[in-house]
Amino acid sequence: MPPSGDDPDSRPQWGDYRVGDLLTRGARTRTYRAEQITVRREVILEQLRPAAASDPATVEAFVADVRAKAAVHYPGIGSVYEAVREGEHVFYTREKLPGDSLEALSDAGTRFAPPVLLEILRQAAEAMAHLEEQGAATLPIEPRHLVLGPQNVLRLVNLAVADEPDALVTRHDRHLLAELLLDCLEEGLPGATRAATLLQQLASDGDDAPSWAEVAASATRLIGSLEHGRAVASQPLRDAGSRRKGPGSLPVVAGVLLGLLVVAGGGLFLAGRHKAPVARPLDGMVAIDASASPTGVPFFIDAEEVTIAEYAEFLGALEIIEPDHRDAYDHPDQPATKDGHRPADWEALYTAARKGTTWEGLPMDLNCPVVNVDWWDAYAYADWRGGRLPTEKEWAAAAQGPALPGSGWGAVDASGNDRTAAGVRGLAGNVAEWVRDPSRNPAFPMNPKKPLACGGSYRAPANGLRARLWLPSREVRRPDLGFRVLREIVRKPVENRELRTAP
Repeated sequence: MPPSGDDPDSRPQWGDYRVGDLLTRGARTRTYRAEQITVRREVILEQLRPAAASDPATVEAFVADVRAKAAVHYPGIGSVYEAVREGEHVFYTREKLPGDSLEALSDAGTRFAPPVLLEILRQAAEAMAHLEEQGAATLPIEPRHLVLGPQNVLRLVNLAVADEPDALVTRHDRHLLAELLLDCLEEGLPGATRAATLLQQLASDGDDAPSWAEVAASATRLIGSLEHGRAVASQPLRDAGSRRKGPGSLPVVAGVLLGLLVVAGGGLFLAGRHKAPVARPLDGMVAIDASASPTGVPFFIDAEEVTIAEYAEFLGALEIIEPDHRDAYDHPDQPATKDGHRPADWEALYTAARKGTTWEGLPMDLNCPVVNVDWWDAYAYADWRGGRLPTEKEWAAAAQGPALPGSGWGAVDASGNDRTAAGVRGLAGNVAEWVRDPSRNPAFPMNPKKPLACGGSYRAPANGLRARLWLPSREVRRPDLGFRVLREIVRKPVENRELRTAP
């Protein structure tokens, strides 16, 4: 191993390069800091290990990978300088990217305001889109490969290889980038919900998952909407972030492999990082025909309760709208004192759902039902979706059939036997559900009508489908109270919904 003394003359020289500290050690390569002597520039030198350099086939494969890297010409991706054979040493040199890796920044507790984080996402997505358009195969990204430099320019280490593009690597890259940036998002600021929603969409695996180019375009539009009326463009981007730990420059801690890719049994896994929950496309609706409908008119009702991920999309859409028009989906009688539609304790609830931790003692997931919403919130969401809340009789029509066991708390598509023959889940449990119209409690016929919630909940599963909860007002918010949507036209397929946060 080359020495790491302070005296440059004590360091070995391979051709035009003076070799410095060892950075990483791989199965067939070693990576060093180095200096190109004639032009006096710092470089990264990757050497084929001497034992491997004696095999002509291994050398040819190594050189082919270097050629693949050299074929990449994009400002956001590091350059390759040259491949060299100097005696027993076979190596190539590449650009040493200035700045701090996202691995080091994340380790230090750096948090970025939403416009800053979206700008980082935009640059990364544009670089990945370029590689995709060029048909370039790459090694899987690790957090240390993403470097945030001066003027907040994000650049990627050149990971191109001589191979065919691998869909599994692409999936890994999308998940890793989404998880890494979610960890670095400063929550509770304008635009945080929209940024998180876009990152969740990036991490999704469904047919509706946005391409890299679509992610970059959406990030650009969201940045524009957040900058409207704000002076963020004049601020240094990284200054808009915050550090939970002390300030100061961050040395790149080489060898700490967050998001380390492990190959085992033919699969790719992320080791060392908690896998964040991913929102599933739970947007199906169930048809209730005219013979079962209380009005004789057929309708469609959500197969599951509205999820946290779906409600986050709604909040993101509202943030894009100009403030003077954010009441577009409000009920005409909504109190003037009601400010927005964020559920009670939303930041803590949503953060727990994104990270797969607990909230109020409940295991959280983006696919759990949204709770802590009042009637006005449920009404506005349903209107935004192009539907409405079901009436009590419509809700009961959807619940027709034999009694169902009440399900406990959890993801809306994991309700066990709490499922009607038609396919409606969670009516007997998980959470109680707001319905459209107030009702009079038959046990107190002289009392006025009150807002009503139907169905059992994880807190009170005993009565299941027969459970009714009369509430004192439409402003009530409870951790066991959610809703679902009814409409006469089936929701558009996910692939046509694309990115709902886009303006």
